[in-house]
Amino acid sequence: MNNQKKSAMLALLAILLLIGASSTTTTAYSTGISGEQVRNGCVCHSGSASPDVTVTLDGVPSNYSAGDVLNLTVTITGGPAASGDNHGGFNLVASAGTLNSIDNTTQIMDGDATHTDIGNNQRSWQITWTAPSDNAQDITFTAHGNSVNGDATASSDDMWNKVEATIAGVPTGDSDRLESKTPGFTLMATLAIVCLAGIAIQKRRQ
Repeated sequence: MNNQKKSAMLALLAILLLIGASSTTTTAYSTGISGEQVRNGCVCHSGSASPDVTVTLDGVPSNYSAGDVLNLTVTITGGPAASGDNHGGFNLVASAGTLNSIDNTTQIMDGDATHTDIGNNQRSWQITWTAPSDNAQDITFTAHGNSVNGDATASSDDMWNKVEATIAGVPTGDSDRLESKTPGFTLMATLAIVCLAGIAIQKRRQ
């Protein structure tokens, strides 16, 4: 009888452990995400991007000058209806330059811009980007946005997507070539005018 009781208790314990493991939920990152955690997307919520969510990055021009400061806005549309305390989150990465927070809804983690706990309660955020000391390289911005249902847990009901935008730089070599061509062209044009003037004077004397 004792052996039967022990076996029954062990079986019950195994079942409880199995139930506990299967009911464990993934922790949501209400205070932001950065670095390698987000390079493949918001996969803690869903394994792949959803076409039902659109992420936009406003304020990115076609080109930039060294030291420019740009005001950028990340916005999420679509996904589950916003309810509860959590509505969405984002991560923004720039291949060069510096991202900065302008209010308490965003923060900088490992050089990335992301939301704070307060910023988790919205689906649009503003940050600034300062250009590097020269504009010889193209800059790529990658923004991930996560639209969540507000139940404070990560699940497949939450949806995410991403957007990329690039600012064109001006390679130093191209600028040097343009500058070197201008004086040569001007000198040749001046010599041509002088020659034509000399020929005209000689014809008048004849």
